[in-house]
Amino acid sequence: MMPIVFVLIFAGLLAAGLLPRLAQSRARADESARSTAVPTVFTEPVKRDTTTTPFELPATLTGVHEASIFARTNGFVRQLRVDIGSPVRAGDTLVVLDMPELREQERQATAVLEQTEASAKLAKTSLDRWKQLATQGVVTPQEFDERTATANVTDANARAARANLANLRELQRFGVLVAPFHGVVTARSIDIGSLVVAGAAAGARPLLSLVQTDTVRVMLQVPQSAAPRVRVGMRTAVVVSDLGNEEIMGTVVRTAGAIDPVTRTLLTEVHVPNAQRRLLPGMFATVRLKVPSSPSLRVPAIALIVRGDGTQVARVEKDTVRLVPITIGRDYGTSLEVLGGLQPGDQVVVNPPESMASGQPVKAIARGGVK
Repeated sequence: MMPIVFVLIFAGLLAAGLLPRLAQSRARADESARSTAVPTVFTEPVKRDTTTTPFELPATLTGVHEASIFARTNGFVRQLRVDIGSPVRAGDTLVVLDMPELREQERQATAVLEQTEASAKLAKTSLDRWKQLATQGVVTPQEFDERTATANVTDANARAARANLANLRELQRFGVLVAPFHGVVTARSIDIGSLVVAGAAAGARPLLSLVQTDTVRVMLQVPQSAAPRVRVGMRTAVVVSDLGNEEIMGTVVRTAGAIDPVTRTLLTEVHVPNAQRRLLPGMFATVRLKVPSSPSLRVPAIALIVRGDGTQVARVEKDTVRLVPITIGRDYGTSLEVLGGLQPGDQVVVNPPESMASGQPVKAIARGGVK
């Protein structure tokens, strides 16, 4: 009986000392296996940027056509057929002037024309008679030349009188002021009986102001960074906060074609249809312009490796990592512009570990599937 007890005690002591050693040995083997296993990394391809860059730019609305109406002749306002807010069409009569002085000048010019034409007729008849006398040798060549010159002068006087009368009659037409285009009267500075002076001298106020509002024009300054990619025909959204921030679509119709050296911006014109007359000239607006991004490569921001020897990324080549130095351009937040060091389609490691080194074998898994 005693030998069996000793054997059991000995076996228990042996097991108590051997099992911890076996566990430690198994742990060391597992650690060694893990250290020699190939690490798994996630990759993303380097892509060429195809997105658009949004810009929100301040702008002021104006009419496509805006005109200040002045008089071409002196007179008094006899009829005023429009007022502020009146819609007009091209050719509609706006103002009718009474021009008594011009009427008297026309009567005088008519009388002068009659006199000069009578003198010209008499001079021509007299010249015809002197021609007959000259052929008969009754008058000297000098006398005939003088009669010819007199007839020419009276004829020229008649032509000048006719031109003067035609000019006065043309001025009479300016007594009726008509609308040059469809629009709305936005201002007036005259009333019935007001004295009107011809011309638009410095400081003179226009009789009326007319604005075309069925289409409004938006002038904006596009920054130099986006100016080369602004094209005629691009669609834009115009937002006026006072109208509930609704986006009203417009179209780029023209640009200045040159950068302003003072502001480094490109003057751009956008036309917005305004059939409902909701947009009023003079309103402040915001233009949302989506400009195609410049052709460049982008990498995820979480793929960067920043060390003392510069900025790098880990590029996977045939299941092996190679650290590649890159040149960074603009920062887009979640991605970065790459100016050099990579090609489209290169697979770069995202969230690379600090210990990653060139030549290290890896198992690469692309986001969304296995490589």
